[in-house]
Amino acid sequence: MSADVVPLTLTPHAALRMIREIAENTANIVVLDHAKKQCNRRGISRRQIEMCVQRGTIQEGPFLNSHGQWQVTLFRHAAGDELCCPVAIDWPNKVLVITAF
Repeated sequence: MSADVVPLTLTPHAALRMIREIAENTANIVVLDHAKKQCNRRGISRRQIEMCVQRGTIQEGPFLNSHGQWQVTLFRHAAGDELCCPVAIDWPNKVLVITAF
């Protein structure tokens, strides 16, 4: 199977592996406008988002969203802070952060 073909099925393990592979380079983590607004309102930094995407665990998903992208909600608990980031995989080389809370 080609790496640039979106799979028809995706296990949580495979989704997490793909997200972590993409997110090794933080330039591949794209924070969408809605997420930027929410982060400003909630005092969430870009670094916190990056750490959630790179080291978080899947709390919900994966499922295909309305744009045909695989989506999961990542959760990270670190230094007393809990962060959730719903993200979509823009196959095969970007992780889109939809929002953060």
